[in-house]
Amino acid sequence: MDRRQFLKWSSFLTVSAASAGLTGCMGDNSDDGADGRNLSAAGKRFDLGVASGDPRPDSVVLWTRVDGGDGSKPLAVTVQLSDRADFSNLLVNQSLSADPGWDYTVRHKVTGLAAASFYYYRFLTGNAVSATGRTKTAPAAGSAPSQLKFAYITCQDWSVNHWGAFDEIAQLDLDFVMHVGDYIYETVGAGFQTGGNENRHPPLTLPNGTVRADGAIYATTLADYRYLYKSYRADPRIQAVHATFPVISIWDDHEFSDDCWQDRQVYYPGEGDTPNTPRRRNANQAWFEYTPADVSIDLSNPSFQNIQIYRSFNFGNLATLVMTDQRLYRADHIISEDSVPNTGLANIGSRYFVPQELLSATETAKIAAAGGDLQPVSILGDSQRIWWQQQMQGAAGAWKLWGNEVSLLRMGVDGTQAVAGMLGQGLAPALAQNFGLNLSPSQQQQLNGALYLDLKAADVSGATPVLSYANTQPQLASFSAAISAPVFAAALKPALDANLPPTMLLNKYILNADQWDGYNAERKALMAFLKNNNIGNVVGITGDIHAFFAGQVYDDFDLASPTPVMVDLVTAGISSNSLFSYFKNVVDTVPTFAKAKPLVYTTVNGQVVNTFTATLQTFNPWLKYADSDAQGYAVVTLTPAKLSCTFHKMGKLAKGTAPSPATVSKQTVEVLSGTPAVNVL
Repeated sequence: MDRRQFLKWSSFLTVSAASAGLTGCMGDNSDDGADGRNLSAAGKRFDLGVASGDPRPDSVVLWTRVDGGDGSKPLAVTVQLSDRADFSNLLVNQSLSADPGWDYTVRHKVTGLAAASFYYYRFLTGNAVSATGRTKTAPAAGSAPSQLKFAYITCQDWSVNHWGAFDEIAQLDLDFVMHVGDYIYETVGAGFQTGGNENRHPPLTLPNGTVRADGAIYATTLADYRYLYKSYRADPRIQAVHATFPVISIWDDHEFSDDCWQDRQVYYPGEGDTPNTPRRRNANQAWFEYTPADVSIDLSNPSFQNIQIYRSFNFGNLATLVMTDQRLYRADHIISEDSVPNTGLANIGSRYFVPQELLSATETAKIAAAGGDLQPVSILGDSQRIWWQQQMQGAAGAWKLWGNEVSLLRMGVDGTQAVAGMLGQGLAPALAQNFGLNLSPSQQQQLNGALYLDLKAADVSGATPVLSYANTQPQLASFSAAISAPVFAAALKPALDANLPPTMLLNKYILNADQWDGYNAERKALMAFLKNNNIGNVVGITGDIHAFFAGQVYDDFDLASPTPVMVDLVTAGISSNSLFSYFKNVVDTVPTFAKAKPLVYTTVNGQVVNTFTATLQTFNPWLKYADSDAQGYAVVTLTPAKLSCTFHKMGKLAKGTAPSPATVSKQTVEVLSGTPAVNVL
């Protein structure tokens, strides 16, 4: 080893310093490594390619996995890095060990690099040479880059739609790629994962796994999670992205378990009451092994919190990027899964379609019981929240980008108002057919308003509301004298009564309490911190929800006149089932919500028409752009003056093949410096 280099071991993240003028022959590994072990055994291949991550002005982390080990002995591997594509000037030529304890993966951090510079790297073992990777360091501290460009991605279920997006991303001119979670999906064979595989993705079979009641099998052992990462990384399209750009990654839930919190899984009611620490630790270790991240893990620590992945990055004086961990420290969902009726979809009432008043009251009670502490109702946890505040307040960059796994945007529905609209729209054809009354838009709005008042005044003591229609009948009579009280009672009231939904649908609902809507008190605390400290140009870079959204985040969404504080830009999943498909399944399969179907979709000439996007924007006007039925990715171009984000929507799988081009439409939104607002172009 060159005396100007150094090597250290820290949870198997090795480190060396770049030095010019090094020499070395490909595959010429010394017999002994830096730790004194014999490294004479060579591997055979690098089937999972190469990757880099966590670019800083003077360093980057390089990754590969060496094939050919027997599971008991380490393999010799050499890492080379150069500032030239032909490797004619080696800056690193370091012998390493690929250890079976880390599944023969290698994470090597190179320091001493020049800022804002391209580098090329590769790995060697025996006669095998890996693909060449290209990476790029971040701009220097204090520098003034004119532009930063990156793509961000999330939710790449192996078994749903296609991965054509990666072909496109690999061809872009980017500084880096961000992954905001759900790199793998821990289940195989779930209902939403059947029948949607592209031909290039054969079905997955976990080596161990645990069978759920619905027949799906979820990863449980370390071997299971490793198998998933190896399967996902075997795809040459995702390999091309990793080989072309450094990737800054964070996890969300599916790297461990759907909608998880800490070391708890919540597939069914009652599961969240019991820790599953071994499973969580297995998930942590596999993520660490297969992610080129500048973090460490302590396997001697018996806790599930044996790794810290929240961290920050600076890109000159243009941007600070804060990556958070919103699973390992979060509290249980505010409404316990055990406390709601089992609808067959265990998360209805606790995580989805949650009554807003109940959610708020329960959160308030939990805070009061904790003496005002937010910990029992927190996503970030106390320590990470303090760290987040410090990062935001001390940010070197004019823009503060927040790698934020779950959306900050309020997504709710006023059930009473929605039902009034559905009843009014449903009544319109009968008025036209029986009375020749074709309602104008103004009259339709007045009718809906009258129905709303009647619903508010209804007797809701039973399973179905009882209405007097004291406002609706006079309103209709004002449109047509023919609709007298007796005529209304005979001709219209029975149809209205027949379409009344269960009383419970007249609540105000939070649609997704697994995201920040379910942790409203902490969201308000974070927004108050930004507002009170005059911290502007904060933009959430968000995934998770399998839809595109762009909108403002307010200091308090429940105020009559809230103040916008920051912006949240949410990308759809690369391939995962859309948000729309989930809610369509709810109204199709849960009888309680069947009459809410028009809020989600209608059928015209046998074709499903999405109404869910319009419903979301009607009840949540801060959603300046929304597409609830999408797969895709986002590309951000950042300058001192503005942030431009283009959402790329993917076409659907066609006979097992991704369309070409994969993108079928694009939508660009902008955020101007100094203004927490979204402009849809």
